[in-house]
Amino acid sequence: MAGEKAKPIVIDAQKLASLLRSGVGATLVIDSRSFVEYNTSHVLNSVNICCSKLVKRRLQQDKFSIAELIQPSGKMKIDVEGKQEVVLYDQCTRDPDKLTSDSFTSVLLDKLENCFHYVSLLAGRQLL
Repeated sequence: MAGEKAKPIVIDAQKLASLLRSGVGATLVIDSRSFVEYNTSHVLNSVNICCSKLVKRRLQQDKFSIAELIQPSGKMKIDVEGKQEVVLYDQCTRDPDKLTSDSFTSVLLDKLENCFHYVSLLAGRQLL
């Protein structure tokens, strides 16, 4: 239907590893888990955008841009106009269709899709 956005491509850990090994386009990996979870373990060279209510609200109100959230990390150059691949991961999302429109991951995905040409979601692990 017109006006509907395509849902993000869901990739697995093997596909992410392949993207990172190839180094083509310097894939930007965004970790949207809490700061504590990020500091415990994360994908090498990933950037943390902490999933707080304040950050979500400011994103929804367009108070700051994705580039402003990512740039301070200084880990990677952001190429908003180019063809940079972006991979987002959180605690356990496996299916973007099951995200509520108000969830932090959904809000962040929407903002990323407005800035970058290629946005993927890393399939999360299922917690028991």
